[in-house]
Amino acid sequence: MKINNDLDRDELKSIKESFFHIYHSFLDEGFISKDFVGCLFKWGVQLRITEDELKYINPSFEEERVSDTEKALEHLFNLVFMIYLDGKVEDIELEVVTRYAEKTGFQSHIVNDLLKTIVTAPYDGFDFKHVKEHLREIIDYSQE
Repeated sequence: MKINNDLDRDELKSIKESFFHIYHSFLDEGFISKDFVGCLFKWGVQLRITEDELKYINPSFEEERVSDTEKALEHLFNLVFMIYLDGKVEDIELEVVTRYAEKTGFQSHIVNDLLKTIVTAPYDGFDFKHVKEHLREIIDYSQE
């Protein structure tokens, strides 16, 4: 996986958009555990999120619930990318991604398949487009 410095402008923008979507999604729940806040803070630092960016609240967020599977997959993919920014995968980060995936409508039994596909892609020699196609196949198959 690329590190933050290797991201092009569009990739960084997409990942930041996913960060904010996830951030607002958890804020919308009311109480956020200290561990989840720690993950969000760590990812924000790694993505070089500014205080002004963090204070920005998208007024249309309430209407932006992820019902679109493609957008939900993009957010999930970017969330897993955020986990790899520091080269370490922590249990709490996996808990965050699993909870977010379930919250966006993915059935809990396919979350592990999605994670495995994303995590092993670099080692299997798959590019991001192929990985997203494979994720789509997993989703389609699980809905049959």
